[in-house]
Amino acid sequence: MTDSSTDTKPPGDAASRMFDKVGMAVVIEVLAGIVIAVFGLVFQFGGHGEPPTPTRDPTPPFSTPITDWPSASPTDWPPTTEAAVTNPYADVEVGDCFTNAGSTDAFDLAYSDCDPGAFEVVEIYGGDDGDDCDGVDRSMFGHAPGYGSVFCLSYLHPWGDAYYAESGECVTRLDDDTYTTTDCAPGDLQVLETFWGEEGSYSCSEWEYYNSSLDFPGYIDDQDLLLCMRIVYPDDMGFAEVDDCLYTSGSGDDRTFEFVDCSQANAYVTGRTGEYNDTAFCGSHGSAYWQSYTFPEHAYTVCWNWL
Repeated sequence: MTDSSTDTKPPGDAASRMFDKVGMAVVIEVLAGIVIAVFGLVFQFGGHGEPPTPTRDPTPPFSTPITDWPSASPTDWPPTTEAAVTNPYADVEVGDCFTNAGSTDAFDLAYSDCDPGAFEVVEIYGGDDGDDCDGVDRSMFGHAPGYGSVFCLSYLHPWGDAYYAESGECVTRLDDDTYTTTDCAPGDLQVLETFWGEEGSYSCSEWEYYNSSLDFPGYIDDQDLLLCMRIVYPDDMGFAEVDDCLYTSGSGDDRTFEFVDCSQANAYVTGRTGEYNDTAFCGSHGSAYWQSYTFPEHAYTVCWNWL
């Protein structure tokens, strides 16, 4: 007789066994995954648990010490590629000469020889105000090219440096169109007065013994120059007129004549001509004559007689 109590299993026990099997399978699968992962890591890192040597340079960019950077201020970094602006007049010195390729309102200077018509630098100032050259001797223009310097320019007149002659100075002629200042010797022209920007000789007539003038055309109109002058004679006989009283001394070529009051005179003028050595003009009277080689138009023969 069979005991039914030992052969029959309750439904609840079968379900429990089924859950146990499934759970065991899940656990096994998880463990297998962990094992595979561990083996993968071991294989990847060489089996010693150490990471492989990196294949690229781990040095970060700009790792060069800052002391090796180009020596420049922060505002100059990075360096510019534009060329530095150069001053074409940096080496200009007093005595250098230029021609003007521009106008009188906007000079455009170009280096040149110091030939007539060029401009010579007679003074240099710092700054940018051309008026600084006002009053500088022989300076006709003040030019500021824009580089922190002012050039005082003297116009080299084609007729010579007599263009800058002042009252009391003397002028001689080098050739038909060139005049220069010189020591005052007989035959030279002495400057009585200068007039800028005027034409003609009418302004000179107020001067006693005025007998010559010279008009220099300027670089611009208001720089035209009129020189009022008189010839330098050997003595006062050169200016003597008929009936003037004189005191004469010496003899022959060494005889001299001087203006004096008639109460002190020993001679007087009896005639005058603009010809040189015209003794026939004087007849029986004494004569004195002279001529300048440079300005022969001022020759004379003066006749005189004793008082």
